[in-house]
Amino acid sequence: MRSKGGWYAGFETVSNFQMFFRDWRPAKNSPFLPVIALHGSLIQSGMWNATAEGAVSIRMICPDQRGFGRSDDPDAGDAASDFAKDVIGLADALLLDHFVVMGHSFAASIALAVAAKRPDRVAATVLMDPTVRDASGAKANLEASRTRPMEFEDIAQAQKFITASEEGNWPHARTRRFLSDVLICDGVTGVCRVPYEKDRILRLREFQASSASDYDPVFWAQRTKCPSLVIRGGASKRFSEKSEKSLMSVLPMDSRVVVFAKDGHFHSVSEPTIVRREFKTFLADLK
Repeated sequence: MRSKGGWYAGFETVSNFQMFFRDWRPAKNSPFLPVIALHGSLIQSGMWNATAEGAVSIRMICPDQRGFGRSDDPDAGDAASDFAKDVIGLADALLLDHFVVMGHSFAASIALAVAAKRPDRVAATVLMDPTVRDASGAKANLEASRTRPMEFEDIAQAQKFITASEEGNWPHARTRRFLSDVLICDGVTGVCRVPYEKDRILRLREFQASSASDYDPVFWAQRTKCPSLVIRGGASKRFSEKSEKSLMSVLPMDSRVVVFAKDGHFHSVSEPTIVRREFKTFLADLK
């Protein structure tokens, strides 16, 4: 059978720390710009494995962001602008001159920050259910992070937890694949743990709950010039219809929004086929 492509993985030094990344490379020359795909704050780069393999023809560079997965934790710098600096450094190291940035959840602000900082290089952003919280919501999220489980006795327990705690549709097989890709599971004991340390997530949440927080998609969108594809789950707790309208009102005119009425926060798990279709259509329209 002819190869569709394959994964390359490695480390690059960015912002004075070692960043791990996965790089899906299509077997044939791609008609699309390369995409740097940024994971949400409770997972790691493996969240994009199924998306990249299913899309086939799009080169997708998927880093573990600072303090997550296999990347080092520099122990400081939790602003969206700090994460954005890392992304630009990775693009420099991989010699990416012109590219698209995709961000899920909190990483939507990071993707927009990259676009704002390097409008000469970022052709577009893809924002998957951007997290939008006011001050009280950010503080509540900090408190929730203090008690969120750090490990599960096996993948089945992890699956039970996520389907009970997250809104939207969670198809069994796709959910199991997703969890296998984002958790760190012991092949002997079966124990699965989250891909970050407790102090890492609490430090991020404390910054997001502070007056210095720059995790505001509208703030960054006002500073961008490139189009965005915005994907919202109709049942999402993080990105309401009101927040969608506020964001779309400040994005460039050629931006577009797609709403999955019954979906929650993780579209790549619940609606992978539609996500890939909208993703490819958007990329194909870029000039």
